[in-house]
Amino acid sequence: MGVFWTQGYGATSITDLMRATGLAKGSLYKGFGDKKRLFMRALDAYLVSANAGLVACDASSATGREALERVFAGVVDMSTCDGVRRGCLSVNSAIELGPHDADVRERLGRNTHEKEGTLAAIIRRGVADGSLRSEVDPHAGARFITTALNGLQVRGKLGLTPKEAAETVAVAMAAFL
Repeated sequence: MGVFWTQGYGATSITDLMRATGLAKGSLYKGFGDKKRLFMRALDAYLVSANAGLVACDASSATGREALERVFAGVVDMSTCDGVRRGCLSVNSAIELGPHDADVRERLGRNTHEKEGTLAAIIRRGVADGSLRSEVDPHAGARFITTALNGLQVRGKLGLTPKEAAETVAVAMAAFL
C-alpha cells in the first residue's frame, strides 16, 4: 500500500512493487493478477483502516462535538506531520484516477457514502447531546466535513502548517457550534 500511497498509481512500476513486496515478478502476478488488482486490494485495506479510525473517534468520545474534534485532529496530525506528506490514499486516488477509472470511482464513492453516514450519526449524536447546533442537517453537515477533511489532506501535501490547519478547523467547527 505504501508505494501506491507515496508515488500514486501511475508512477508506481512493477519494479517498485517487487521491491516493496519482496516478491519476484512471476509471484507478484500469480498472487495478485496485475497492478490494478494489487492496487484495488491496497486501496480496500486502506479504506478499512481509515473507516475503523473514524468509528474509533466516535466510540471514544463523550459527545458528538468531541468526536468531530477528534476526527479533525487526526487529519490535521496526518496533514501537517514532518517528513513525507503523503496525504490520504483515497483522496490522492480520487484525484488521479477518479475521472477515468470507473472501478476506483465506484469504490471511493461507496466509501464516501459510508464515511458520511458515520459523520451524520456523529452529528445527530451531537445535536441530541446538545454539543452541536440543532439546526444542522446531519447529511449536509457530513458532506461539508468530508469536503473540509479532503481539503486539509490536499493542502497538507502542499505544506499546510499546524497553525493554518487549526484555523481552518476552527472555521469548520464554527458551522456546528
